[in-house]
Amino acid sequence: MRKTLLLAVLATIRIVPAFAQNHVDEAYVDIRTGFAQSVQSGEYQGGFHVDYLNIHLKGHVSDNITYVLRHRLTKAAYSEKNPLNATDFAWMTWQASQKFSLTAGKHPVWFGSFEFDDDPIDVFYWSKSIADLYQYFTLGVTGTYEVAPFQSISLQFSQSPLSRGITNCFSYSLYWNGRIAPFWKTTWSINFVDNELGTMMNYIVLGNRFFIDNLQLDADFINKVALANQQKPFFSDGAIMLNSKYKLGKFNLCAKATYDFNEAGNGDFSAGGIGSWDVVVPAGYEAWQFAAGFEYFPLGNKNLRIHAFYDRISTLPDRNALELGLTWRFDLFKR
Repeated sequence: MRKTLLLAVLATIRIVPAFAQNHVDEAYVDIRTGFAQSVQSGEYQGGFHVDYLNIHLKGHVSDNITYVLRHRLTKAAYSEKNPLNATDFAWMTWQASQKFSLTAGKHPVWFGSFEFDDDPIDVFYWSKSIADLYQYFTLGVTGTYEVAPFQSISLQFSQSPLSRGITNCFSYSLYWNGRIAPFWKTTWSINFVDNELGTMMNYIVLGNRFFIDNLQLDADFINKVALANQQKPFFSDGAIMLNSKYKLGKFNLCAKATYDFNEAGNGDFSAGGIGSWDVVVPAGYEAWQFAAGFEYFPLGNKNLRIHAFYDRISTLPDRNALELGLTWRFDLFKR
């Protein structure tokens, strides 16, 4: 495994000078590692881990056609249903006009929520509703129209994030990214998503980010309904995520809380029934999680970050966990 990672990085470094002649605008690598330790029922566990090792390429093939590629060296590169298993991004965007663009390839499913929208390497703790999606990035097509400055609406047809690879399950998304006020940024969506049990789920996802001096506060809400089933339309299956960062010099002081819930009756539990309609958060599940800590940027930029976090989750009431880690980024090429 270590030899494979080393060869991949060396190969990338070797070919980047050639890419510079072929419309590559930026190439870089980032990595996040850490040491996790926990105490549960008097038993100590700890160990080192690597969360991410990514290669990024960004460039253009013409004045109005750009591309993005991000490949993870910490995931299996291929699976039978998902040949691009380790490739998060592999898309091209055609800027058809000043206001309209068309994107095709493997790219994020357009869910609202800043937890989903942020780069995974910058997210330390996830809600179950996001963390346990089968896929975050899928093959699809997205059309985006800028309705006003800093306001855009997207329509997307893609592979379902509730399917394990390339199947006949699809996702249909309407997404709005904008600002209601200078201090209030939004990422909202309505999604209709097939799952492999034959159920279509309706997601309403409202991501809100507020800026108050040095404080950044995220408030994300998810409401899920299994269509064509006897389920309450609101507040019976969903999630709430609250996240704050306070900038203090080279430090970010951070705190996050998540709450996932799904009422016990949200499923078909008759003889031969499919069970829970929601395949991500099963019927009868309820849990909260809390984490607090800091990020420190010794160079004053994102090229080097040290982090430390403490977390608790209600499903493991006697567990106390501490995470220490390091993230760094280095450029291979930048035009």
